Amino acid sequence: MKQFPDNKKPARSGRGFTLIEVLVAMTIIAVGVSALVASAGASVFRADYLRDREFGRWIASNRLAELQSLPAWPDNGTTNTEVEMVGLDWFVRTRTQAVSDDDLRRVDVEVRRDKDEDSYIYTVSGFIGNPAIKE
Repeated sequence: MKQFPDNKKPARSGRGFTLIEVLVAMTIIAVGVSALVASAGASVFRADYLRDREFGRWIASNRLAELQSLPAWPDNGTTNTEVEMVGLDWFVRTRTQAVSDDDLRRVDVEVRRDKDEDSYIYTVSGFIGNPAIKE
């Protein structure tokens, strides 16, 4: 049997990584890449949602301003209209109701992407003063 001094170990005949080391490294890289892909997908979804919400805000605010500038009261009840903005169709539900003050009406404007959708992208509420007493 061959003896080696205490401070020397036999040299490995080949240089490089073992199969196990390569597989562990590939697994770590695969987990990291999959996390990056999932994060990028979530970012794209969030960006689309925020873009739609901002357009919904513009549409709802425009509708409320339009109603506030009319020379007559809007009728109490619910109306549904369709608006085209940025090449897309948006569905606007406007609810007008009387309040305890006879010279005010409450208006709720909800904006949707799909006509039959229950949830809305954006909603805004406001009040309209009696146009007969406007100066």
